[in-house]
Amino acid sequence: MPRRVCTFAVAHTDISAQPFNNAARTVRIFAPNNLSGSAVYVKFSNYYSDGPVWVGNATIGLADAKGRLVPDTVRPLTVHGDTSFALVPQRDVFSDRVALPVQPGCTIAVSLYYPGGEKVTSGNFVGIFANRSVKGDHCDAPALPKARLWTDLSKSVLPWDISSATTTLSEVIVEQDDALPAPRVVAMFGDSIMQQGAWVTPFTARLYEHFRGEVSVCNLGIGGNRLLYGATPASRGMYGHAGIERYRYDLLPIEGLTHAVFALGTNDLGHPGTGGAPEEELITVDQYAAAARTIADALHKQGVKVYAGLILPREVNHLFPPEREALRRAINRWIAEEGPFDAVLDLGAPIADTDDGVGMKKEFALPDGLHPNLAGGRAIAEAIDLSLFA
Repeated sequence: MPRRVCTFAVAHTDISAQPFNNAARTVRIFAPNNLSGSAVYVKFSNYYSDGPVWVGNATIGLADAKGRLVPDTVRPLTVHGDTSFALVPQRDVFSDRVALPVQPGCTIAVSLYYPGGEKVTSGNFVGIFANRSVKGDHCDAPALPKARLWTDLSKSVLPWDISSATTTLSEVIVEQDDALPAPRVVAMFGDSIMQQGAWVTPFTARLYEHFRGEVSVCNLGIGGNRLLYGATPASRGMYGHAGIERYRYDLLPIEGLTHAVFALGTNDLGHPGTGGAPEEELITVDQYAAAARTIADALHKQGVKVYAGLILPREVNHLFPPEREALRRAINRWIAEEGPFDAVLDLGAPIADTDDGVGMKKEFALPDGLHPNLAGGRAIAEAIDLSLFA
């Protein structure tokens, strides 16, 4: 009997506040794959639109290292037998089964053409590989003509391209023979420090090299996301629903899920008092503990191992005063000493500024003092014990 396991996923949010606009364009999404299988499915989501989104054409195939479609691998991607279909608001839709053999190390390319003139607003701008977007229907084209180029920011500080968003696609699922050993499916549940990919990208590369064909990683990070409260008014919904709400639909339904890395909390400390978030939304240790236990208990009931990441050190300044640094340390003590987790990942230890006692070392931090840069991300990724995912 075949089984279905998730090889790629993103968490959707309202991206209407972002400059991305895939209306009347083809967007090509590149999903790295570490699993073998005989067929694939795609899960579409349209939770953050007021009306239906029309997909005018869709294909799926394999791509080479330069992002060009591999000849003879491109297949129509259909819903109820049609490559043209509507995605209604607040719903998930699964594609039909596509007979497409995949192997560890291949890149799966999903091409979606949106013929309408309205902005597509449900999606995410996370990705290990760059997305590409170009005007017109080019779903079958081996290479997209005049595709948007990487931004200077993408080239310099991020491991992925932010010039185009992943819209409507939320998961790529592989079908494989259940006679094969079941792979581990690792979901990364966090905020921009996870979504950004600085440490998740090299960590995924280490996992895929060490456990070839045995594990997949799904990045469910949302920039600005908080554990207890939803998006601030200033973000216009971009920061998503609170982690205590979205875990039910972003995390628990992941097919084949075996491990979850839980890393939320930095925005629960940093947002109150800014962007319309009132000061009284500042999280307490008890509130953090109650919410984290709820999520961990739900995952444990599904037989999922839950690993908690300690909240990263950050620069202490007028936006993050010493009192909030003390609260960060108190929450981390609870995670390490009392939390209901199967393991604790001290993500901050490799990059912490031990000389000053607060924040990250300058060579490991972006100018905002909050996010690790590429060097910091590599340091974090290299310090994680891979045997936890064996």
